[in-house]
Amino acid sequence: MKQDEFSARLGGMMDFYSTHKQRVALAAMVGVGALAVGLGLYFYIRSQQNRAAAAFATALNSYHAPVLTSPPDIPNLESYKTSNEKNEKALAAFNSVAQEYSSYAAGRLARYYAAICQRELGKYAEAEQEFQALSRSGDEKLASLAKVGLASIYEITDRSAEAEKVYKELEENPTEAVPAVTARIARANLYLQTDPAQAVSLYQQVLEENRGTPAGDYAEMMLAQLPQ
Repeated sequence: MKQDEFSARLGGMMDFYSTHKQRVALAAMVGVGALAVGLGLYFYIRSQQNRAAAAFATALNSYHAPVLTSPPDIPNLESYKTSNEKNEKALAAFNSVAQEYSSYAAGRLARYYAAICQRELGKYAEAEQEFQALSRSGDEKLASLAKVGLASIYEITDRSAEAEKVYKELEENPTEAVPAVTARIARANLYLQTDPAQAVSLYQQVLEENRGTPAGDYAEMMLAQLPQ
């Protein structure tokens, strides 16, 4: 009986395939086509990500290249005679990565570094505009880094109250990229010129809460230099 039942089911399947073989074949072709497109897209994205990362690394090498008036005779050593020359080269490289790979993390990070280069070149208005835009991005880590950059522009352009507001906001809303202690130290550094007593208080707080860490060591060093 079981053999007869199996034979009947198999016969039914064969009849179905004979009747609908064109539709079955079309469905199979569509499935294979969708898989091919999916794989093609995956490998394209991976390729673009790798290219973006490589381009960003090249720009970063320029940014971190040494400034040497008399560079040594070392093969493939990238160096520049002035900081402005180095930052101009890095800025152009970061802008290229940001424009070509804007949809990728490396492209977005390149835009942040381009703003840093603009700041180092004294292009404060352009840097502020970029930091402002990045601070509103959906990338939480990048946004917090951009806010630190924005606060630095406020400090340079004598807008201490605005810088203080940004640092306090970062303390209250820390991220992996900008922990609360980092923002607190930045605020303490800001107070060195405007409110030294408040700076001492913040450094003491940092030291008490972060002994044995780089943040604690920095706070201890700063306290040793300030009148208590």
